[in-house]
Amino acid sequence: MTKRMYLGGVLLFSAMIVHGETLVQRNPTVVPHDESYYKTTVRNTELIFTEKNQSFAEHAAGVEQDLQPDYEATFGYQMDSPLYVGLISDNNQIANGFSTQFPHNRQINYVGGAEAIDYFASTSWLDTLLFHETAHNYQINAKDNRVSSTLHTVLGNGTFMMPFIPAIVPNAFESSFMLEGNAVLNESRHGNGGRLYSGRFDALVHAKAKAGLLTPERAYNQTLYFPYGENSYALGSHYQYFLADHYGMDATNRYFKMRSRYWYLPFVTNAPLRAAIGNNFDNTFSDWVEHETRQASMAVMSEGEPLITSKHFTALNSDADDIFFLASPQDVRAPFHVVLNRNTGTLEKNRSTYRAGELFRHEGETWSMASAYSSPWRITQGLYSEGVFLKDDSRGRVIQGYTSAEVPVYFDVASSYDQPQLYVGEDFYGQVNSSVDVQGDDLYYFVQDGAERTLYRNRTPLYRYQGYYGVVADVDSQGRVLFVANSEYGSALYRVEGEGDVSRVLPEDDIVAARLLDDDRVLAVAIEAEQYGYYLKTLNPQAGSPFVRALRWDTPEGETENLTVDSESHPVALDHRYHSLTAMRYSGTDLSLALYAEEDDEATPQNEEDLHTLYNVRIRFADPLEQNELSLFSYRDSDLTTLAGAGYSNNQFFLIGGVKQYWVLDDQLDRETPPDEARDHGLSAELRLPFLQSGYWYSELAGTWYQDYHLSEREPLAAQWSLSRTTRFGNSYLPNKHVGLTAYQVDDRDDTSYGGTLSVMTDLPAEFYLGARGQFSRSDASLSFVDRRGVELAETQDYIANDPSRIVIPALDDTYYAEQVTAAEAGVSKVINLPWYSFKVPLSLRREALHLRYRHYDLDFGFADIELNQAIVGLDFELLLFHRSPLRFAVEYAYTDDDTITSENSFQLVTSVGF
Repeated sequence: MTKRMYLGGVLLFSAMIVHGETLVQRNPTVVPHDESYYKTTVRNTELIFTEKNQSFAEHAAGVEQDLQPDYEATFGYQMDSPLYVGLISDNNQIANGFSTQFPHNRQINYVGGAEAIDYFASTSWLDTLLFHETAHNYQINAKDNRVSSTLHTVLGNGTFMMPFIPAIVPNAFESSFMLEGNAVLNESRHGNGGRLYSGRFDALVHAKAKAGLLTPERAYNQTLYFPYGENSYALGSHYQYFLADHYGMDATNRYFKMRSRYWYLPFVTNAPLRAAIGNNFDNTFSDWVEHETRQASMAVMSEGEPLITSKHFTALNSDADDIFFLASPQDVRAPFHVVLNRNTGTLEKNRSTYRAGELFRHEGETWSMASAYSSPWRITQGLYSEGVFLKDDSRGRVIQGYTSAEVPVYFDVASSYDQPQLYVGEDFYGQVNSSVDVQGDDLYYFVQDGAERTLYRNRTPLYRYQGYYGVVADVDSQGRVLFVANSEYGSALYRVEGEGDVSRVLPEDDIVAARLLDDDRVLAVAIEAEQYGYYLKTLNPQAGSPFVRALRWDTPEGETENLTVDSESHPVALDHRYHSLTAMRYSGTDLSLALYAEEDDEATPQNEEDLHTLYNVRIRFADPLEQNELSLFSYRDSDLTTLAGAGYSNNQFFLIGGVKQYWVLDDQLDRETPPDEARDHGLSAELRLPFLQSGYWYSELAGTWYQDYHLSEREPLAAQWSLSRTTRFGNSYLPNKHVGLTAYQVDDRDDTSYGGTLSVMTDLPAEFYLGARGQFSRSDASLSFVDRRGVELAETQDYIANDPSRIVIPALDDTYYAEQVTAAEAGVSKVINLPWYSFKVPLSLRREALHLRYRHYDLDFGFADIELNQAIVGLDFELLLFHRSPLRFAVEYAYTDDDTITSENSFQLVTSVGF
């Protein structure tokens, strides 16, 4: 038989049935063996928190009492399901948070925001998360139409995929430009500051405007243009503020309710915006671009040739001799460790594997301040070596520097959930609101009091101004402090000249960081339209002070409630433990459909084609922290066999595991064995123990066992060990460096198969990638196709369970069994960057890659040996679905020099979707 899959609208399903899957995944929300959690209900919100975070939960509970009514009024509706708000333990030290409708209407807030305090231009990290992420919940939860609300009643927050897509959660297809921009708008209006007060954001928008790069295609899509994902926050927030300033806050927020009415075409922009504010997207975007272009025309931008450029920004640092930092001019290769000699002005750069972060020199070594896995069970902030191994005495500390006596100055992560708590050694120093510049024994930092920002040297105030954005840059030999703050058209460099006096020392409006070479020269970092530029500049003091950025709610006419100050803590008790098993709730039902064409063999006189419908249904139950999941499933596979069953997985502890019970409802297998030798039900189980995750290294042990429904006697039990080291930087198309090793053994009916794999990969200049892979499998079984004994050779992976000893050979015309197999592959890929972004159509092309591969198979069947050589040429496309979701799509042609068991010429289609 020859078979083919119709692909119209069903790429998700085809990927699902072609590739195998593990029965349990590592938890994407919290680390294994995390602290105990508690829960409490506040209004329509369930807070999930640890005992150590009880005081922060009380603060959050107070905020929610006021925030929910505010958002209900401004977004124009009440959410249709409870909101779960997780205040995650400090075993998960991440400067981030997220909101999602899957598996539930929830937001997850992490504790590590002190590391990014300057970027957010806000007072409280916890409030920033609550204001921002809750806005996302109201944006996405909206279902202002009968179809979506009815489907939600039945299918929950599931998916319904077929060539025609009615969206259960319509706004899940919205562009990040609108979602993140609106969330920053709402983050910035509650008296807590926010990124709309950031001169860095203003400078970026004006740089884009001056370069003519404010286009719907670049703004609305998640492009691979600088500054990548940050684009949505910066450009989107300024567009959203333009709407709010011209059409009102409530009208701007209610766009999401209006948009959710378009369940049948969840990609429209003009109609819902017109319904919300009375004007459409095309017009308002054009008006906003005109406004920003006028502003940009008055901004002064850095000119000339920079010393070096970077696609990402990390803070500058220095000592008596050098200025040092990380720079990534290409974004697809390992960053440079850059050292600029302060005396000679010479610059050295070397490839490095540091995690992105501020560099520190201490104890004769250079470290990066970063967040990373320090073990498979902990994500830790601290100083990391170039190999990303944690400096143990920095664990749980956001290092700011060291005094002359080598005493660490740092923010304590666990206690800095709300605002950064500064320590010197073991002694608490105070609560601050910026990074700290350590000069000998002197500390320089900002403290926020409402809308007033004060610069301190130790405990002495030096300068006050109105605003939330201010970063200490450096201190000269005369004790004069340089700092970055708002200018009228962006971000500028200022200097405190004396008591209460300040001057502007550079005319440019695009300066986001600086470090002194001497009292008269600085290395200044300018944010530009396509990169960060690093310039040597001579200081030129002129009269000038930080610009006071007054947004519409900072005026008496537009004043809003200051939730940061006015919200009172609400007591929460530790009466109710969070148990992940009892916390499981119905999440949703995923349904996908596909058409499958089965043709008769071309050698037969008849050429009839049968068309079949394939389907996959999965009903999910999960807890908000994703530690447990129960699923009910049914599907019809490409053998036209219908199966149904139930699966359960738990990833709460060190040892994670899953089990799947299935029943064969309709056996349509075309085989030589009688049907009564097939299994009518079976079990599949998996245990995994990740025991090494440090630096770029990862290792785990895994065990799988499954009962094969193709043959009732077959029950393979497999053990596998894997070890790998992988580095991947920026938007690299493939891993920059990789080496991986696996070893496995499979036992079945007194037969033993064993073997392993070895894989290596490296990147080269100009986005070339070289890779090689080898696999060896041997079995002591007496070969039998009927009894399925030996090393299995198959064209694709299996859906029920993955047998690690299987050898996958594309273009194979049936399933075979061998005594011993050696497989090797070598390949080269070249990325071709020819993007095409569309605003009108929810499908864009981000980049392409051409790959060439050579594969060799040595197959020992005992009675015969077969050697296969395959030459493969393929073209990869990285598409962008719905303006935000990447999809890898590859078309391959393979030529095989022996057609005994394979097709001489074959084509293959491979897809993978990432949301």
